[in-house]
Amino acid sequence: MTKQTACVFACSETFAFALYVTLKTFFAHSPQLATESDVFIYAYRWSKHTKDIISSCGTVKIIDYDLPADIPRNALIMRFTPALYARFEAFNLLDKYQNVICLDSDILVQKELIGAIDEMTENIGLVKDTLPFVSKNFLNPIEGYDLSKPCFNAGFIVLKKQQFPVSCTRTARWLYSMLGEQVDNIELGDQGIINLSLQKFNLRPYVFSNLWNMPASNPRNKLNKAFIIHSTGHRKFWAYYYFHEWYSAYTQWNKKGGTPVSIRKNSTQWDYLLNIFALKKSCFFQLAPDGYQHPIKFITFFLKFLFHIKY
Repeated sequence: MTKQTACVFACSETFAFALYVTLKTFFAHSPQLATESDVFIYAYRWSKHTKDIISSCGTVKIIDYDLPADIPRNALIMRFTPALYARFEAFNLLDKYQNVICLDSDILVQKELIGAIDEMTENIGLVKDTLPFVSKNFLNPIEGYDLSKPCFNAGFIVLKKQQFPVSCTRTARWLYSMLGEQVDNIELGDQGIINLSLQKFNLRPYVFSNLWNMPASNPRNKLNKAFIIHSTGHRKFWAYYYFHEWYSAYTQWNKKGGTPVSIRKNSTQWDYLLNIFALKKSCFFQLAPDGYQHPIKFITFFLKFLFHIKY
């Protein structure tokens, strides 16, 4: 039976540990969407070992991905990972599927997500970002675009073919073309380009409540109600927050021989202590906040870990 929905994930080898946790929570808490969708993972420079571990999460289709050759890999593009721009492929998938849902790799899924498709009544659905304006995604103004418009977060996107006003493949081509034009003006990866596409193609965004894409900085009573918890910005589930389910899934990744967290930036003093006492192989110290820079946060993390507090 042909499936009507595709789910899209993407990351580099470096972020595969986070995607593993995202997928574990996606298959566990959103089984209906997972079962009724083709799940695509766009992989930037993954090893076979990483592909094998990720495939153990559930039925997925892993596609090797890289940016088009004509887009320069400058410092702004490589600041995060070229895999971010694989989200543009979601628009190409609308040629085959009625619905496409894009999900970030630094999220925790808590509830069934299938309802997002029925709730959305426009061609694209997103949640407003904590950044107030589109301008925050770019270094400089862009002629012909109003950067004072509200900014939408790219960590959760729902697309509907039936409602789409223009060719889906045309939209994808434009996204890559605009990225090439703004390659020296990008501040926050793909998010700014996707926000510009709303103006370019007169797309009517359906504004989901932040329950569908809630920053992890919210208080516990709000987090409990969220469909998705998103560790936005620099404050991640690794190196800052303790979320018990996220921590538990990461330990599974570690036991399977997955590459541990390597993208966090510790203080020199904290790294020295970790090296002296050979603590870098410990899941706890791979994820715990820097105790030198954030001593209170480290103690909080330790206590939540000790008593298995949800978050």
